Amino acid sequence: MDKIIKAILFGGKARVALIDTTETVNKAIKVHDLTPLAAAALGRSLTVGAYIESNLKHETNKFNLIINGGGPIGKIYVTSDRVGTVKGLVENPQVDLPLRKDGKLDVGGAVGKNGDIVIIKDLGLKEPYVGRSALISGEIAEDYNNYLFKSEGILNAVALGVLNDKDGCKAAGGIIIEAMPDADDNMVVILEDIMTNFTNISALIAEKGINEIAEYYFGHLDAEFFPEQTVQFRCDCWHKVRRIIKSLGRKEVEDIMKEQGKLEVKCDYCRKNYVYTEKDLDYLFEEDNK
Repeated sequence: MDKIIKAILFGGKARVALIDTTETVNKAIKVHDLTPLAAAALGRSLTVGAYIESNLKHETNKFNLIINGGGPIGKIYVTSDRVGTVKGLVENPQVDLPLRKDGKLDVGGAVGKNGDIVIIKDLGLKEPYVGRSALISGEIAEDYNNYLFKSEGILNAVALGVLNDKDGCKAAGGIIIEAMPDADDNMVVILEDIMTNFTNISALIAEKGINEIAEYYFGHLDAEFFPEQTVQFRCDCWHKVRRIIKSLGRKEVEDIMKEQGKLEVKCDYCRKNYVYTEKDLDYLFEEDNK
């Protein structure tokens, strides 16, 4: 199972998260039949989503990440159903573009940069928190870096990556550093210097793994590591499907079933198809069925 390693650095004046989402991205590739380019874009976004989810304070807190750059991949959506899970989709999972001049996948070209990144957090308050910032490059890492600084006022550094091979995703994940307001200039310079080692973070994860990376690059910075958190691609859509059906009302559902012989609902996130017939009516509308 994928995981997140977190630590505070310099006695609490900065924090770092190292995230491995390799299995999560492979599950997304399988569910959505992603091209390597779509896998790179959604994979980076899932890593950001895993980080956001890991920072929520309560099990009932939720988030939605929406990236819309106007590119051929369409919108990217990432959200979570429960603690330690993420799920996501892209509107065009079959997007494909020529490689960039440096031989890398053109994620920025697929995502586009004529739009914004929006993060909505339901923290149990009267109104959800909504943060928004303009896209910088469509490469996701730069865009989330800009979001944290512009929307949440956090000095930060972000490295994200997805390494594809013939079997799917060989390695995926990222490193996110946030400096606290009392971090001094020397600490920031040290962290900036360390981040120069992560220009190809997915290859480094494939070679060393995030545990070794964490200890080697951050262990000497007065680091205090916390217990690992797990993350996986998981969808609990059947709860929402039933709520949607109940919202139609029993009579409307009965009419649909009489006309079509069944009621069919498909989840965009996990591609699961739910098919109900008249014999399922009592189950669907049973108040005690949670």
